[in-house]
Amino acid sequence: MKQPNISTELLQTFITVVEAGGFIRAAAQLYKTQSTVSQQIRKLETELGTELFAADGRRRVLTPTGEQFLNYAKRWLALQDEAVFAIARASQAAEIRLGVSHSLSESVLPELLARFSRAYPQVNMVVEANYATELIQAYERGEYDLILTLERQPSAGQILGTAEMVWIGKEGSNWPTLHPVRLAGYQGACEFRQAATHALDQAGIPWQIVYSANSLMALMAAVRAGLAVTVRARYAVTEGLTILPPPATLPALPNVHIVLRNRSLNQASEWLVEVLQATGLQAA
Repeated sequence: MKQPNISTELLQTFITVVEAGGFIRAAAQLYKTQSTVSQQIRKLETELGTELFAADGRRRVLTPTGEQFLNYAKRWLALQDEAVFAIARASQAAEIRLGVSHSLSESVLPELLARFSRAYPQVNMVVEANYATELIQAYERGEYDLILTLERQPSAGQILGTAEMVWIGKEGSNWPTLHPVRLAGYQGACEFRQAATHALDQAGIPWQIVYSANSLMALMAAVRAGLAVTVRARYAVTEGLTILPPPATLPALPNVHIVLRNRSLNQASEWLVEVLQATGLQAA
């Protein structure tokens, strides 16, 4: 038995005729002439070897076979859409490389990346934390598909959020009067550490780094113990910590911006960008 040769166009025309309530309305929706719609329905009936419509006065109504075939036609198109979507997802890049500033890697980002993994389980997400300068240089060399950085003066990219920098110390403490000021900060070229030392230098206040950390938890534990003060975003103030009002001679701290740079090469990375843009990312 010869198998029917049924195209997607014929199925769509058939469904539109039924849902629009007639050939004339279907032709308008499909941007086709009425004669073209009629020809396609006749071709579909020929391929199936049965009549799908019958005359009812001046109207054309579905035959019992047509009613039965309508359900199959809808399922047919839905299955085709599902197959195309599955193939499109499978064809996405096998890996996306994301670089993030240290202070963002410990906030809401892990949960966002978990959502990404559930949506695109076939895509391997590689995340690396570093400082903004190193991330930007690596991105420009093509080593990352996307980067999220903390920058005081962004020169490119899209700003997703802005945070106020503040001086933070142990709860119940005041601005340190002993010099040099004992500072805690991240190791390396940290935006917060640079902002703190620059402000102190501008005011002529001596300082000393007494604690260098590689995680926010370790850094804030040192501050909470009263070992030192630090500069972070206002969101970093938690139990046992307080914002310290600096002396009037100290220049105001700058804001820090969360900046996204991306190449959006495929559907998976575009999905990630949309989620990042819609989420209130916070620097800590």
